[in-house]
Amino acid sequence: MNKKILAIFDGEESYAYRLMDFIGEKMNLPFEVYVFTDEDRFYTYSKIRDIECLLISENVYKREVETLQIPHIIILSESGKNLNKTLHHINKYQSSENILHEIMAYYTDRSEAVSVTLRTGLKKMRIVGIYTPIGRCLQTTFSLTLGQMLAKRYKTLYLNFEAYSGFGRMLNKHYENDLSDLMYYFECAREKLSYRLESMIETVNGLDFIPPAEIYQNLAGIRGNQWIDLFQEIEKTSEYEYLILDLSDVVADLWDILRSCEHIYTISRDDGLAMAKIDQYEKALEYMNYGDISVRTTKWKLPVFRELPARFEELTYGELAAYIKTEVFPDLLDKEDK
Repeated sequence: MNKKILAIFDGEESYAYRLMDFIGEKMNLPFEVYVFTDEDRFYTYSKIRDIECLLISENVYKREVETLQIPHIIILSESGKNLNKTLHHINKYQSSENILHEIMAYYTDRSEAVSVTLRTGLKKMRIVGIYTPIGRCLQTTFSLTLGQMLAKRYKTLYLNFEAYSGFGRMLNKHYENDLSDLMYYFECAREKLSYRLESMIETVNGLDFIPPAEIYQNLAGIRGNQWIDLFQEIEKTSEYEYLILDLSDVVADLWDILRSCEHIYTISRDDGLAMAKIDQYEKALEYMNYGDISVRTTKWKLPVFRELPARFEELTYGELAAYIKTEVFPDLLDKEDK
């Protein structure tokens, strides 16, 4: 696929190249990125090549830019003043990740047609479903730790389906979009999924994730076949090698989703109540003709850990991470990957 051109025009050379390097690392974007810090070079280039999207700093912006027939012009605002209220503005002094989110959200909304990059040369994306009918058993801590450890070697995406995940508070961040928005956008324009993902992806310690639903009732009307359809499209149009599903009873058609997973993990405990819940869960699966889920499930009775990291960013250090490396990875990874 011939990628379209995203031009960055900024008088601050170090800033422009840092931003170019960050965007250039994203494998599934529709753009080739070019940097210009010299006015003459930019205007000469713009007359011989078609620029699809221009990211231009306030310090070099001139009205002449608007005569160049560039479909999408975004101003990197420095002073907060609107140089042209008809153009889109992005705050220049924020993280490169946030800038990319805003670029992709703007471009996805405004572009009528997008070029989809299909997955090539990669193994099938592996879906790991993690679910337990018992509470307070470290399921999410386990899932996040596993995801972050996988992300050190493989491109990994984590999705959380809890009613109250607490992610915003734990990471001290407000999210504009969440998992329910991703499904909404997917249902409206699936051909733009890969771009929409790039506008929403957050990262913690190398692990990509979509912020969990802020209001879990927004997931209530989404059926299992819709989620499975989304997962298949993510596989088709992204470079992800692992998809980690941190599941709960909030999601509809939970068992159908578990059945679609290549690996299924259930966290268990030795106490009587936990064992009784697991037994009831497995009997229900058998009664409803989902007994194959139990057969394909690996149960993990986690040992008592003396101390767990308090922050999401530190989960790859400590006893749980060591446990996953020695116990879970041999079960999950192919022999050639170990």
